[in-house]
Amino acid sequence: MSLRKRMLASIVILVLALSLTGCWNRRELNTLGIVGLVGVDADNDGIKTTFEIINPKKTTQSGGEQAEPVKYVQATGRTVAETFRKAPLRFDRKLFVAHAKGFLFSEELARNGLAENLDMILRDHEARISMHLVIVKDVSAADGMTIASGINIIPSSYLEDILRQYKVHAKSVDSKVINFLKTYSGNGINPVVTVLQKVKKARIGTGKSEEYELSPEGAAVFKKDRLVGFLNGEETRGYNWVIGEVHSGIVVSPTPNSNGTSSVEIVKAVSKNEVEVSGNDIKIKVKISMTGMLDEETANVEITDQAVIAMLEQATSQSIKQEVEHTLLKVQTEYKSDIFGFGQLVHRKYPQEWKNMQDSWDDLFSQATIEVETQTKITKTGKSADPVQE
Repeated sequence: MSLRKRMLASIVILVLALSLTGCWNRRELNTLGIVGLVGVDADNDGIKTTFEIINPKKTTQSGGEQAEPVKYVQATGRTVAETFRKAPLRFDRKLFVAHAKGFLFSEELARNGLAENLDMILRDHEARISMHLVIVKDVSAADGMTIASGINIIPSSYLEDILRQYKVHAKSVDSKVINFLKTYSGNGINPVVTVLQKVKKARIGTGKSEEYELSPEGAAVFKKDRLVGFLNGEETRGYNWVIGEVHSGIVVSPTPNSNGTSSVEIVKAVSKNEVEVSGNDIKIKVKISMTGMLDEETANVEITDQAVIAMLEQATSQSIKQEVEHTLLKVQTEYKSDIFGFGQLVHRKYPQEWKNMQDSWDDLFSQATIEVETQTKITKTGKSADPVQE
């Protein structure tokens, strides 16, 4: 091999060796502050950000008490990004947000608009847009994010655990940053965001227990990026019925021709939404089919009689219909915000008409005629064929 070829080969090997140094930007774990939650509140002319920092220490302190699982640090600034850089002025580690489970915003900030405060999350290389997005109602985000009254003593993990329970009851929503960004930037739909409330905890027994707990019941309704109001738990389930996000839960209905009540467990629910546009008239049709199991019956009825089952199915369907109609009416008349995505259906079915409707769709939605049709099929009645009530 010639000298020239040997030099060229040496240069290539050197370049390849330099490109394989995978730890050039490594950061040791003991130099980072692992962020679990971020809470953002309004503060004079700027914002105040509170960071939950996971405490890695497992040693016990004097007196035998366990070390606190998390620490908190606050910073103020004109932007979210500035508060991230100012936090190390009050904390001994650089914040690492890649493992954060959620961003919490106060109701006050949400009513003034969230978009500008989400820009940093979208741009930052560490922040994940799959994080939970939460609006804290009635209290500050900083106050809400410090509560952990469950089995999990780390507030961020406790928060994530209760948000995941929405599939059990369908009376809340689990929104992510990416969900908000998609609906905010789209046409024909407005965002719905997780809401948290700090509630007084019932005292049970005489043992020591936490004074407050968090409740994710309900949802926050937006018009573009501004919070316009809230739905309670029943109304939120009405919303979930419409968008096909009811996976489980209990529908309680009065048992026909008696003073009792029926509790039907939701096994499967399917929704189908259609729109019809004729001139200035807009008709929306919502069809919901539910398959369920009779979980409880307090009236003395013959459950093995198919005619009785048919009556229970009709009563359950009527309860679902009332729940959905109430939610639709409230969102239409009070908030005038299409959070269901009906506008997207119009866009797909009537693309030419949509061009003239998109700028005023929320107003048109508030005047649309909506028909709700529900159907229930009870396929199981549990282990007992006879009710306990005689």
